[in-house]
Amino acid sequence: MEYESTYVFPRFDDLPTVLDTPQGCLWGFYDRNNEKDQVGAINLLTPSVVKESSKEIRTGRHVQLDWPLNNQQFPGYDRKPFEHKVIDHKPLGICGFDDEVWMNTQSGSQWDGLKHDGYGEAAVFYNGLKYEDALHSHTNGTHRKAKSRDCARQTGAKGVELLDVEFSLTWYVRFYEKRDGRAPDPWTRHEIKVADLEAALQDQAGTQTRQGDILMIRSGYVKRHNEATPAEREARTSGIGKPAMGVAADEEMVHWMYDRHFAAHVGDTVAFEAWPPATNRKYSFHNWSLVWWGTPLGELWDLEKLAQECERQGRWSFFCTSAPLHVRGGVASPPCAIAIF
Repeated sequence: MEYESTYVFPRFDDLPTVLDTPQGCLWGFYDRNNEKDQVGAINLLTPSVVKESSKEIRTGRHVQLDWPLNNQQFPGYDRKPFEHKVIDHKPLGICGFDDEVWMNTQSGSQWDGLKHDGYGEAAVFYNGLKYEDALHSHTNGTHRKAKSRDCARQTGAKGVELLDVEFSLTWYVRFYEKRDGRAPDPWTRHEIKVADLEAALQDQAGTQTRQGDILMIRSGYVKRHNEATPAEREARTSGIGKPAMGVAADEEMVHWMYDRHFAAHVGDTVAFEAWPPATNRKYSFHNWSLVWWGTPLGELWDLEKLAQECERQGRWSFFCTSAPLHVRGGVASPPCAIAIF
């Protein structure tokens, strides 16, 4: 795919210093007309990028990327399990039904929005939003991503839905099995290193990443959950801080991700990064992605059928659309994502 990069980013070490943040913070980078940005890396999905990315649609085959809402049998961190109730209208003299759902937006396939995870003792979120303001305002809410106003301001076009763009899939189960003879257990704290990312991309017919792509990493966590017994699920996924495979939260990974300027980072695990986080959270990827860069995190996406389709077609990029719930001030949302080849 060829398109001109919309934004010119300084080198990591050349970024302007932002008070009380680490070197590499992007606060203010997307601000325009004295208005603080609230959508972060979604700004990279300009209409020209979306139009060019649509060329990925060649066969019309498509794959749903959301896990069924009730699939996580024992959501971690004591989150509310999904509930569904069908309401019969026959007592009203009407032949038909309504239904109601109760859910925690972190209890299954999800987008982590820019007010989901804040930074430590400073209690700040993306672009300097303070905890007290996040608690009592709609700032940085997921509704901002449903329509990207910055794209409209910069181009005069309508805002784009999140996320219409080319994706790059790194299929780790396949890569590790080919290289090592077996894949790591995704229910352990296995760290995916930069060298493995690069090797897997090369193994995928030399997949190239571009500014505005979304990196998607399949570890096999969802597959492991689908094949487990209820007792195994309760033991390995419920409660706080249960181990999970994910990217290494280290200096090399932070620099590698920054240099590629993805519009979002997506995985099939509980936290995208290896979990639980290291005691020293200097390179916590939740902090870097959500707080310092404003890049949404996708977690617990179902990438199993997607991986099969990528293998069948022999290509690991495709067009994808995702429409998060339009909840004013929302913290997270099911992705409602579809990959189209």
